[in-house]
Amino acid sequence: MSFEFMRGLLPYEVVVYIMIFFGSLLAFEGVRQLVSSQASEIRHKNRRMRMIAKNMDERKISEILLRNHTAGNNRAKGPIAKFTRALAHADIRLGLGILMAFLITLTVAIFLLASRFIPLPFAAVSALLLGFGLPYLIIGQMAEARMKKLSTQLPDALDLMARGLRVGHPINVTLRRVAQDMPDPIGTEFGIIEDRIRHSVDLVTAFGEFADRVDREDVHYLSVCIGIQHGTGGNLGRVLQVLSRVIRDKATMQKKIHAISSEGRLSGLILTMMPFLIAGTIYASTPSFFLDVKDHPVFLPVAITIVLMIVLQGLILNRLTNFDF
Repeated sequence: MSFEFMRGLLPYEVVVYIMIFFGSLLAFEGVRQLVSSQASEIRHKNRRMRMIAKNMDERKISEILLRNHTAGNNRAKGPIAKFTRALAHADIRLGLGILMAFLITLTVAIFLLASRFIPLPFAAVSALLLGFGLPYLIIGQMAEARMKKLSTQLPDALDLMARGLRVGHPINVTLRRVAQDMPDPIGTEFGIIEDRIRHSVDLVTAFGEFADRVDREDVHYLSVCIGIQHGTGGNLGRVLQVLSRVIRDKATMQKKIHAISSEGRLSGLILTMMPFLIAGTIYASTPSFFLDVKDHPVFLPVAITIVLMIVLQGLILNRLTNFDF
Protein backbone atom coordinates (compact mmCIF):
# COMPACT_ATOMS: atom_id res chain seq x y z
CA MET A 1 0.00 0.00 0.00
CA SER A 2 1.50 3.38 -1.04
CA PHE A 3 1.45 6.43 1.20
CA GLU A 4 3.18 8.76 -1.30
CA PHE A 5 0.20 11.14 -1.29
CA MET A 6 0.83 11.93 2.40
CA ARG A 7 4.28 13.37 1.73
CA GLY A 8 2.76 16.44 0.10
CA LEU A 9 0.45 17.18 3.02
CA LEU A 10 1.20 19.81 5.59
CA PRO A 11 1.41 18.67 9.24
CA TYR A 12 -1.86 20.31 10.26
CA GLU A 13 -3.63 18.67 7.31
CA VAL A 14 -2.47 15.26 8.53
CA VAL A 15 -3.84 16.07 11.99
CA VAL A 16 -7.18 17.13 10.48
CA TYR A 17 -7.50 13.87 8.50
CA ILE A 18 -6.64 11.81 11.59
CA MET A 19 -9.24 13.69 13.62
CA ILE A 20 -11.86 13.09 10.88
CA PHE A 21 -11.00 9.38 10.92
CA PHE A 22 -11.38 9.01 14.69
CA GLY A 23 -14.49 11.22 14.66
CA SER A 24 -16.09 8.88 12.13
CA LEU A 25 -15.24 5.90 14.33
CA LEU A 26 -16.81 7.60 17.38
CA ALA A 27 -19.94 8.52 15.41
CA PHE A 28 -20.29 4.94 14.16
CA GLU A 29 -19.91 3.54 17.68
CA GLY A 30 -22.46 6.02 19.04
CA VAL A 31 -25.03 5.02 16.40
CA ARG A 32 -24.33 1.34 17.07
CA GLN A 33 -24.89 1.73 20.81
CA LEU A 34 -28.06 3.77 20.21
CA VAL A 35 -29.52 1.11 17.92
CA SER A 36 -28.49 -1.61 20.36
CA SER A 37 -30.20 0.14 23.29
CA GLN A 38 -33.35 0.66 21.22
CA ALA A 39 -33.41 -3.02 20.33
CA SER A 40 -33.08 -3.83 24.04
CA GLU A 41 -36.01 -1.51 24.80
CA ILE A 42 -38.14 -3.26 22.16
CA ARG A 43 -37.62 -6.59 23.90
CA HIS A 44 -39.50 -5.15 26.88
CA LYS A 45 -42.95 -4.81 25.36
CA ASN A 46 -44.59 -2.48 27.86
CA ARG A 47 -43.78 0.42 30.14
CA ARG A 48 -43.88 -1.57 33.38
CA MET A 49 -41.38 -4.16 32.13
CA ARG A 50 -39.03 -1.39 30.98
CA MET A 51 -39.12 0.14 34.47
CA ILE A 52 -38.47 -3.26 36.04
CA ALA A 53 -35.52 -3.75 33.68
CA LYS A 54 -34.07 -0.47 35.01
CA ASN A 55 -34.20 -1.92 38.57
CA MET A 56 -36.71 0.63 39.80
CA ASP A 57 -38.27 0.12 43.21
CA GLU A 58 -41.69 -1.61 43.16
CA ARG A 59 -43.27 1.14 45.22
CA LYS A 60 -41.97 3.77 42.81
CA ILE A 61 -43.29 1.80 39.84
CA SER A 62 -46.76 1.57 41.40
CA GLU A 63 -46.71 5.29 42.22
CA ILE A 64 -45.86 6.20 38.62
CA LEU A 65 -48.36 3.84 37.02
CA LEU A 66 -51.22 4.85 39.33
CA ARG A 67 -50.35 8.55 39.55
CA ASN A 68 -53.66 9.91 38.23
CA HIS A 69 -55.89 7.09 39.53
CA THR A 70 -57.89 7.72 42.69
CA ALA A 71 -60.25 5.40 44.54
CA GLY A 72 -63.86 5.86 43.47
CA ASN A 73 -62.85 8.35 40.79
CA ASN A 74 -65.24 6.87 38.22
CA ARG A 75 -68.22 7.76 40.40
CA ALA A 76 -67.24 11.43 40.70
CA LYS A 77 -69.01 14.02 38.56
CA GLY A 78 -68.01 17.34 37.11
CA PRO A 79 -65.40 18.55 34.60
CA ILE A 80 -62.46 18.21 37.02
CA ALA A 81 -63.30 14.57 37.77
CA LYS A 82 -63.75 13.83 34.06
CA PHE A 83 -60.44 15.52 33.30
CA THR A 84 -58.70 13.46 35.99
CA ARG A 85 -60.16 10.26 34.54
CA ALA A 86 -59.04 11.30 31.06
CA LEU A 87 -55.49 11.88 32.34
CA ALA A 88 -55.45 8.43 33.92
CA HIS A 89 -56.91 6.70 30.86
CA ALA A 90 -54.53 8.53 28.51
CA ASP A 91 -51.59 7.56 30.75
CA ILE A 92 -50.39 11.17 31.02
CA ARG A 93 -47.28 11.09 33.17
CA LEU A 94 -47.77 14.58 34.60
CA GLY A 95 -49.84 15.04 37.71
CA LEU A 96 -53.09 17.03 37.67
CA GLY A 97 -51.54 19.99 39.55
CA ILE A 98 -48.57 20.32 37.20
CA LEU A 99 -50.74 20.04 34.11
CA MET A 100 -53.26 22.60 35.40
CA ALA A 101 -50.43 25.04 36.14
CA PHE A 102 -49.14 24.57 32.59
CA LEU A 103 -52.62 25.11 31.08
CA ILE A 104 -53.18 28.27 33.16
CA THR A 105 -49.81 29.63 32.02
CA LEU A 106 -50.66 28.77 28.41
CA THR A 107 -54.07 30.45 28.70
CA VAL A 108 -52.58 33.66 30.11
CA ALA A 109 -49.92 33.73 27.38
CA ILE A 110 -52.55 33.28 24.65
CA PHE A 111 -54.70 36.03 26.21
CA LEU A 112 -51.81 38.50 26.35
CA LEU A 113 -50.89 37.75 22.75
CA ALA A 114 -54.46 37.82 21.41
CA SER A 115 -55.36 41.04 23.26
CA ARG A 116 -52.94 42.93 20.99
CA PHE A 117 -54.97 42.09 17.89
CA ILE A 118 -58.60 41.55 18.95
CA PRO A 119 -60.92 43.07 21.62
CA LEU A 120 -60.48 41.86 25.19
CA PRO A 121 -63.73 39.80 25.42
CA PHE A 122 -62.88 37.87 22.26
CA ALA A 123 -59.29 37.47 23.44
CA ALA A 124 -60.50 36.00 26.75
CA VAL A 125 -62.84 33.54 25.00
CA SER A 126 -60.12 32.54 22.53
CA ALA A 127 -57.61 32.03 25.36
CA LEU A 128 -60.03 29.81 27.28
CA LEU A 129 -60.88 27.76 24.20
CA LEU A 130 -57.26 27.30 23.11
CA GLY A 131 -55.71 27.07 26.58
CA PHE A 132 -58.26 24.78 28.24
CA GLY A 133 -60.83 23.60 25.71
CA LEU A 134 -58.45 22.33 23.04
CA PRO A 135 -56.14 20.41 25.47
CA TYR A 136 -59.26 18.96 27.15
CA LEU A 137 -60.49 17.61 23.81
CA ILE A 138 -57.04 16.32 22.81
CA ILE A 139 -56.51 14.49 26.12
CA GLY A 140 -60.03 13.08 25.87
CA GLN A 141 -59.29 11.71 22.40
CA MET A 142 -55.98 10.26 23.62
CA ALA A 143 -57.77 8.56 26.52
CA GLU A 144 -60.48 7.13 24.26
CA ALA A 145 -57.89 5.84 21.77
CA ARG A 146 -55.90 4.13 24.54
CA MET A 147 -59.00 2.52 26.04
CA LYS A 148 -60.10 1.29 22.60
CA LYS A 149 -56.67 -0.24 22.14
CA LEU A 150 -56.98 -1.96 25.52
CA SER A 151 -60.39 -3.35 24.55
CA THR A 152 -58.89 -4.65 21.31
CA GLN A 153 -56.03 -6.35 23.17
CA LEU A 154 -58.26 -7.84 25.88
CA PRO A 155 -59.40 -10.95 23.90
CA ASP A 156 -55.78 -11.87 23.13
CA ALA A 157 -54.88 -11.50 26.80
CA LEU A 158 -57.82 -13.70 27.81
CA ASP A 159 -56.81 -16.34 25.26
CA LEU A 160 -53.27 -16.31 26.64
CA MET A 161 -54.61 -16.76 30.17
CA ALA A 162 -57.00 -19.52 29.06
CA ARG A 163 -54.18 -21.48 27.39
CA GLY A 164 -52.04 -21.21 30.51
CA LEU A 165 -54.87 -22.37 32.76
CA ARG A 166 -55.68 -25.30 30.48
CA VAL A 167 -52.13 -26.65 30.75
CA GLY A 168 -52.22 -26.40 34.53
CA HIS A 169 -50.52 -23.07 35.32
CA PRO A 170 -51.82 -21.16 38.37
CA ILE A 171 -53.59 -17.85 37.86
CA ASN A 172 -50.64 -15.72 39.01
CA VAL A 173 -48.36 -17.37 36.42
CA THR A 174 -50.83 -16.69 33.61
CA LEU A 175 -51.13 -13.07 34.75
CA ARG A 176 -47.34 -12.77 34.72
CA ARG A 177 -47.20 -14.14 31.17
CA VAL A 178 -49.69 -11.53 29.99
CA ALA A 179 -47.83 -8.78 31.85
CA GLN A 180 -44.54 -9.80 30.21
CA ASP A 181 -45.65 -10.70 26.68
CA MET A 182 -48.40 -8.19 25.89
CA PRO A 183 -47.68 -4.58 24.88
CA ASP A 184 -49.20 -1.48 26.44
CA PRO A 185 -51.75 -0.75 27.68
CA ILE A 186 -52.98 -4.26 28.53
CA GLY A 187 -49.54 -5.55 29.56
CA THR A 188 -49.01 -2.80 32.13
CA GLU A 189 -52.56 -3.12 33.49
CA PHE A 190 -52.21 -6.88 34.01
CA GLY A 191 -48.82 -6.22 35.59
CA ILE A 192 -50.55 -3.95 38.12
CA ILE A 193 -53.02 -6.77 38.84
CA GLU A 194 -50.14 -9.19 39.36
CA ASP A 195 -48.41 -6.76 41.72
CA ARG A 196 -51.60 -6.29 43.73
CA ILE A 197 -52.12 -10.05 44.09
CA ARG A 198 -48.47 -10.51 45.08
CA HIS A 199 -49.03 -7.94 47.84
CA SER A 200 -51.83 -10.02 49.42
CA VAL A 201 -54.83 -8.52 47.60
CA ASP A 202 -57.35 -11.23 46.65
CA LEU A 203 -58.05 -11.99 43.00
CA VAL A 204 -61.60 -10.59 42.92
CA THR A 205 -60.54 -7.27 44.48
CA ALA A 206 -57.58 -6.91 42.09
CA PHE A 207 -59.79 -7.40 39.03
CA GLY A 208 -62.44 -5.14 40.54
CA GLU A 209 -59.84 -2.38 40.89
CA PHE A 210 -58.81 -3.02 37.27
CA ALA A 211 -62.43 -2.58 36.14
CA ASP A 212 -62.74 0.64 38.18
CA ARG A 213 -59.53 2.04 36.69
CA VAL A 214 -60.40 1.26 33.09
CA ASP A 215 -64.20 1.62 33.32
CA ARG A 216 -64.92 -0.28 30.09
CA GLU A 217 -67.88 -2.58 29.64
CA ASP A 218 -65.79 -5.58 28.55
CA VAL A 219 -63.49 -5.22 31.55
CA HIS A 220 -66.49 -5.09 33.90
CA TYR A 221 -67.67 -8.35 32.30
CA LEU A 222 -64.25 -9.85 33.04
CA SER A 223 -64.38 -8.66 36.65
CA VAL A 224 -67.86 -10.15 37.15
CA CYS A 225 -66.80 -13.47 35.58
CA ILE A 226 -63.76 -13.68 37.86
CA GLY A 227 -65.92 -12.87 40.90
CA ILE A 228 -68.58 -15.49 40.05
CA GLN A 229 -66.00 -18.18 39.24
CA HIS A 230 -64.05 -17.41 42.41
CA GLY A 231 -67.18 -17.81 44.51
CA THR A 232 -68.77 -20.83 42.82
CA GLY A 233 -65.82 -22.64 41.25
CA GLY A 234 -65.65 -24.08 37.76
CA ASN A 235 -63.40 -24.06 34.72
CA LEU A 236 -61.96 -20.54 34.62
CA GLY A 237 -60.04 -21.27 31.42
CA ARG A 238 -63.29 -22.16 29.64
CA VAL A 239 -65.01 -19.06 31.02
CA LEU A 240 -62.21 -16.79 29.78
CA GLN A 241 -62.25 -18.45 26.36
CA VAL A 242 -66.00 -17.90 25.98
CA LEU A 243 -65.68 -14.30 27.18
CA SER A 244 -62.90 -13.70 24.66
CA ARG A 245 -65.12 -14.96 21.83
CA VAL A 246 -68.04 -12.79 23.02
CA ILE A 247 -65.85 -9.66 23.09
CA ARG A 248 -64.53 -10.39 19.58
CA ASP A 249 -68.05 -10.94 18.22
CA LYS A 250 -69.19 -7.72 19.84
CA ALA A 251 -66.28 -5.80 18.24
CA THR A 252 -67.16 -7.33 14.84
CA MET A 253 -70.78 -6.24 15.21
CA GLN A 254 -69.68 -2.70 16.15
CA LYS A 255 -67.57 -2.51 12.99
CA LYS A 256 -70.52 -3.68 10.87
CA ILE A 257 -72.79 -1.05 12.43
CA HIS A 258 -70.11 1.59 11.91
CA ALA A 259 -69.82 0.64 8.23
CA ILE A 260 -73.59 0.62 7.66
CA SER A 261 -74.01 4.06 9.29
CA SER A 262 -71.07 5.65 7.44
CA GLU A 263 -73.34 7.16 4.76
CA GLY A 264 -75.43 8.91 7.40
CA ARG A 265 -72.36 10.28 9.16
CA LEU A 266 -70.96 11.61 5.89
CA SER A 267 -74.29 13.26 5.05
CA GLY A 268 -74.39 14.85 8.49
CA LEU A 269 -70.86 16.19 8.08
CA ILE A 270 -71.68 17.66 4.65
CA LEU A 271 -74.88 19.29 5.93
CA THR A 272 -72.98 20.79 8.88
CA MET A 273 -70.08 22.13 6.83
CA MET A 274 -72.16 23.34 3.86
CA PRO A 275 -73.25 26.71 5.42
CA PHE A 276 -69.64 27.56 6.28
CA LEU A 277 -68.49 26.63 2.77
CA ILE A 278 -71.24 28.75 1.20
CA ALA A 279 -70.45 31.74 3.45
CA GLY A 280 -66.73 31.41 2.70
CA THR A 281 -67.35 31.21 -1.05
CA ILE A 282 -69.59 34.27 -1.01
CA TYR A 283 -67.07 36.25 1.05
CA ALA A 284 -64.20 35.24 -1.25
CA SER A 285 -66.08 36.21 -4.43
CA THR A 286 -68.08 39.21 -3.16
CA PRO A 287 -66.73 40.59 0.14
CA SER A 288 -69.13 43.52 0.06
CA PHE A 289 -72.07 41.14 0.56
CA PHE A 290 -71.11 40.90 4.26
CA LEU A 291 -68.93 43.98 4.74
CA ASP A 292 -71.69 46.40 3.69
CA VAL A 293 -73.93 45.29 6.57
CA LYS A 294 -71.38 44.31 9.22
CA ASP A 295 -71.91 47.60 11.09
CA HIS A 296 -75.68 47.12 11.33
CA PRO A 297 -76.74 46.49 14.97
CA VAL A 298 -78.67 43.36 14.00
CA PHE A 299 -75.81 41.73 12.06
CA LEU A 300 -73.75 40.38 14.96
CA PRO A 301 -76.68 38.84 16.96
CA VAL A 302 -78.07 37.21 13.81
CA ALA A 303 -74.64 35.85 12.82
CA ILE A 304 -74.06 34.41 16.30
CA THR A 305 -77.54 32.83 16.32
CA ILE A 306 -76.95 31.23 12.91
CA VAL A 307 -73.58 29.81 13.97
CA LEU A 308 -75.08 28.39 17.18
CA MET A 309 -77.93 26.79 15.23
CA ILE A 310 -75.49 25.22 12.78
CA VAL A 311 -73.41 23.83 15.68
CA LEU A 312 -76.60 22.51 17.32
CA GLN A 313 -77.58 20.89 14.04
CA GLY A 314 -74.17 19.22 13.84
CA LEU A 315 -74.50 17.85 17.37
CA ILE A 316 -78.00 16.49 16.70
CA LEU A 317 -76.93 14.83 13.44
CA ASN A 318 -73.92 13.35 15.22
CA ARG A 319 -76.17 11.80 17.86
CA LEU A 320 -78.52 10.47 15.19
CA THR A 321 -75.77 8.80 13.13
CA ASN A 322 -73.61 7.35 15.93
CA PHE A 323 -74.90 4.23 17.64
CA ASP A 324 -73.83 2.70 20.93
CA PHE A 325 -73.81 -1.09 20.96
